[in-house]
Amino acid sequence: MCLFNSVSFPDSLAIAKENLLTIGKIDDIQKLHIHAIHLGKHARRIFHQEQFHTFAICSVKYSQTNIEEIETHFVRLLDNQTFEVLSSYQLDTYENGCSIPSCSFTDDNNAYYCVGTAYVLPEENKPNKG
Repeated sequence: MCLFNSVSFPDSLAIAKENLLTIGKIDDIQKLHIHAIHLGKHARRIFHQEQFHTFAICSVKYSQTNIEEIETHFVRLLDNQTFEVLSSYQLDTYENGCSIPSCSFTDDNNAYYCVGTAYVLPEENKPNKG
């Protein structure tokens, strides 16, 4: 769950759980208004960037083979009005999306998403690279 503020959802909150992203807000009369977006994946991180009117989401999809369960991690960019997927990027095998803040650089008026990742290898106790 995280708080965010956008033109479409001022003073709102987002709750991510299995295959679902829920965006809600509590109005003055304490009624909860919710808009659910079915991702088909588990949302892990979310960030709203007002400058470009987008949400960035780190998510994971679980699939089962005869032998093992496979995790596939993604970074997705959604329009903050229509929630249409604008772009999708599949991370490498064993690469997990850990953070997704926004940043800017000196002498550059643009804002950027910065995706922090880690390679979680089965034989290691903790990630050594990302």
